[in-house]
Amino acid sequence: MKFLKKISAACLLSIGFLFAMYGVAQIPELASEEQTHESKLEIRESFFMTMGISVPMLAGGGLMLWRLHQRDKKQLRDRLDRIFYRILKINQGKITILEFAMEGSLSGEEARKYLDVKAKEFNAHFENNDKGHINYRFEVPASFFYIPSQIDYS
Repeated sequence: MKFLKKISAACLLSIGFLFAMYGVAQIPELASEEQTHESKLEIRESFFMTMGISVPMLAGGGLMLWRLHQRDKKQLRDRLDRIFYRILKINQGKITILEFAMEGSLSGEEARKYLDVKAKEFNAHFENNDKGHINYRFEVPASFFYIPSQIDYS
């Protein structure tokens, strides 16, 4: 479905661009002194018709691509949120940049930016470990921690 939307958006943008270029190419003919009044009216009418076709096509294709981009951003944000909360639960509220980067398949800079935003959002504390790395410490209620001995296997 996503692939078809990308193809549709590309077709709309391509066709809209071609119509727009055809319309713009007629502008110099309007300025020509050799054209009669009737031919100038025809050129003007043709210009507005092509623009009337191209603008909605360009807008539709652009809107489709923008919505796809927004949906992709939301899916990434949701995936990172799931990873973030899972790590917090397992590590009892502690998380490092490296740990999050590895789990989320992110660069260190992307992981740091994400964790900085979450730290501001949830008023996290920062701790330096013995190797000089930053640990983010989030206040998570003890009832949310994952403790393997509490699992009921019955």
